[in-house]
Amino acid sequence: MNKITLNKKNPTRKLEIFDYSAKLSKRNKDLVKYNGKTLINFASNDYLGFSKNKEISNESISWIKKYGSSLSSSRLVTGNLDKIEMIEKLISKNIKHENSIIIGNGFLLNSTLIPCLTENSLGKRNKCIIFSDKLNHASINYGCLISRQKCFRYNHLDLNHLESQLKKTPSKIKKMIISETLFSMDGDLADLNGLRYLSQKYACILYLDEAHSFGLYGKNGYGFASDGNKNTNEIIVGTFSKAIGSYGSFVSCSRDFYKKIVNSCGGLIYSTALPPSILGAISASLKKITKASKLRKKIKSNSEFLLEKLKRLNFDTAKSNSHIIPLILRDRSKCESLKKYLFDHGYFVKEISPPTVPSGYDRIRLSLTASMSRVIIKNFIKHISNFKH
Repeated sequence: MNKITLNKKNPTRKLEIFDYSAKLSKRNKDLVKYNGKTLINFASNDYLGFSKNKEISNESISWIKKYGSSLSSSRLVTGNLDKIEMIEKLISKNIKHENSIIIGNGFLLNSTLIPCLTENSLGKRNKCIIFSDKLNHASINYGCLISRQKCFRYNHLDLNHLESQLKKTPSKIKKMIISETLFSMDGDLADLNGLRYLSQKYACILYLDEAHSFGLYGKNGYGFASDGNKNTNEIIVGTFSKAIGSYGSFVSCSRDFYKKIVNSCGGLIYSTALPPSILGAISASLKKITKASKLRKKIKSNSEFLLEKLKRLNFDTAKSNSHIIPLILRDRSKCESLKKYLFDHGYFVKEISPPTVPSGYDRIRLSLTASMSRVIIKNFIKHISNFKH
């Protein structure tokens, strides 16, 4: 696979300070204070506004009162609660898989689970070939690199290209296909049925990352892959830090994969369990997403409305058809100019440049939330329409 690129040419990234205090969220869940100014936040992944939900916060507080501030150990030592397994059973039930496991965070999960499933963890190494979409998240790329297995990165969403490479691979060799279901920087969707067909035809493990779709799509909001059409070789991973409004990640899989993960995944074995405060928030959020159909309809409506208006203004939004909308300006200075222009008019947006996105595809990444009113979006369109791009 291509080497992981570090940001050496333009080392301008820095850690900036943001204020999300309760005083702001009482006025509007989408407000953030940045550089001394209160702005409407168009860069957050808090898609359903759950991170500021009182019921979820209260559940988090109740867990910390009952279990303390930390479980202080790996889950395989003394850090496993019966309540964690209750959460996992709830996920499995709604995703329609045999087992689920909660692990630290999305980056930790992908970077340690991929080596585990491709037979290259804890001293073992059996041959496996990985087929990964070129625009998969960096955590997936790290997982592929750490696995030390051969990795072929097929053209973005191009299943013909993927199949052409699968045909060249001997049938006896173990294979894995990896794809996000909703891509984090482009907002477009994978062809889930097509990926499932190819994984069955060529006897591959199918690894689906639902980080940005979990909570928003599929039956009861449990992701695209919760439709009940999965096969036993399907691995589903997701996070609790986006629509769920908390922190952490999970993997859902068959019983056989579950045993392998518990015995071989370094991210589970060597990491302290999530703290009770986080687990309490996850538990409360997962119960709420099944009843959040109105919020899901609203974010879908907001996304369709904004996408249509941006296209009319001749913005390049790639093939987005979701709540993640890129404004591809192809030039870093243009992105910075648009960011400043919108800051001056009361909005926070984030510019995304290489190596996070391919060279020449610098952009502003917009992410919408269900708590945004139509008035907020109309005013945003009004202001951005006056920007010369």
